[in-house]
Amino acid sequence: MSAYVRKLKKGTFWYYKFKYKGTVYFSECIYESKSEAKRAEAIKYEEVSNKKKNTLEPVLSLKDAIIERLDYVQAKKSIDYYKDNKRYYSMLLKSLGNTPIDIITRKDINDFIFKQAKEAKEKGRDNYAVNYMLNLYKALFNYAIESHELNMRNPCLGIKPFAVKKKLKYIPSDEEIEAVRKLCDPAQRLLIDFVSETAARINEPLKVTGNDIFDTYVVLYTKKSKNSNVVPRKVPKPDCIKDIKLEPDERLFKLWSDTPKFLERKIQTLGQHCWNWHNLRHRRASIWHTVEKRPLYEVMCLLGHSQLSTTQKYLQMLG
Repeated sequence: MSAYVRKLKKGTFWYYKFKYKGTVYFSECIYESKSEAKRAEAIKYEEVSNKKKNTLEPVLSLKDAIIERLDYVQAKKSIDYYKDNKRYYSMLLKSLGNTPIDIITRKDINDFIFKQAKEAKEKGRDNYAVNYMLNLYKALFNYAIESHELNMRNPCLGIKPFAVKKKLKYIPSDEEIEAVRKLCDPAQRLLIDFVSETAARINEPLKVTGNDIFDTYVVLYTKKSKNSNVVPRKVPKPDCIKDIKLEPDERLFKLWSDTPKFLERKIQTLGQHCWNWHNLRHRRASIWHTVEKRPLYEVMCLLGHSQLSTTQKYLQMLG
């Protein structure tokens, strides 16, 4: 608390000014002495603090915090991410009950996460899902604290991720890819070839039109979440479409508007090691870097990554 001086024509006068829980309070009048201003300030401070202490503020429950966070995720993020949040938040709510979030402790979260890790180990699973769960809970409490300006510490802070066994992404061989292609119709083979040659995310080729195809390159548009910005990037024009001519607004792949399911079914029919569209993306990234000797930064740009560390996780030696 502080008293301040103000010089006026009639003499020097004093006033007080202090801040309590984000609100600034000024004296309503000026005083002839510093001691008088400080006494008035002390009285006002006690009045304000007692009023705040005796005011019952509504407490945010865990269920309400989850509902608010899910509404945000549904509007801003992908459908899959929303489903993951909903699933793991339900597990936490079932375990802790609909308790006020400001009384949830780090031990509460740690005990719950430890239980999940123990169950995963008993089932022979790694801790990827457990660590993912911890990240979602941390985001939940951060969102509630920031949205409601709560004076509390995130109970997930200080909880360390569980150890995981790093695994190389499986890279299908040329023989495996060709075996799948033989079971496909022409449109399906074209989609496999396009993804294999461009390292496209599977949602990107489905949007390609004649406007996006040029003599030496194709423009792919990336949208990583529901409401994120659409970002274009150039990739070398694949050989599989060199003889295809499209009208400006004509789509290259007209049969699908969402992720095709045929690839998984055909891989299962052949009894191959499980792989998917994203494995083809890893395969092309590795070819660009290890076979074609493209610089790491160029591969990063071709993949549409924003960090080299992400690109490095894609690369491996091809057998």
